[in-house]
Amino acid sequence: TLISLLASSLCVRQQHSGLDSADSHYDRLYPGHIPTDVIQKALLAVGPGVAALQDPYRHDMVAVLGETTGHLALNTLRDRIRGDPEGYTILTYERPRIRLSTLDLSKMAFLPDGSLGREYLRFLEDNRVTPDSRADVKFVDNEELAYVMQRYREVHDLLHSLLGLPTNMLGESATIEVGFIDYIQ
Repeated sequence: TLISLLASSLCVRQQHSGLDSADSHYDRLYPGHIPTDVIQKALLAVGPGVAALQDPYRHDMVAVLGETTGHLALNTLRDRIRGDPEGYTILTYERPRIRLSTLDLSKMAFLPDGSLGREYLRFLEDNRVTPDSRADVKFVDNEELAYVMQRYREVHDLLHSLLGLPTNMLGESATIEVGFIDYIQ
């Protein structure tokens, strides 16, 4: 498809970035980063946008769509996080991640029913996903905004657990809406 060809060409450019100084604009901002210009972002938004509308369970397509079209929302989220003392510490110093390597799933299994940790684990099990199932950010051309996007993705399933919302179209829409409203208030 056009999207995979474009992504492939971007990866090839990225792999050859160290050949000479003329290619220095292809350097990575963070691990896995694929630099894109406005036209490439637009092309990358069209295919995944259509795919995500046809099948909202294609989280990979939803992810690319968000990365290529969400610049203003990411700036808003980042500014909101920076404006809170705890958020500022998270964004500036700590940069915590929700990964299998940072969670003790066996301990979470013994937490009381109804606790966030136990319900989060139940959500992961019921949906056959792990915290590592979320795709890493690739197309956000700002390292700090890439972290905000990654953090938003990792917190997304926690919101599902907290709100008790399913992963169908209505549940996803509500989870995204609540998550975004929470960040901008």
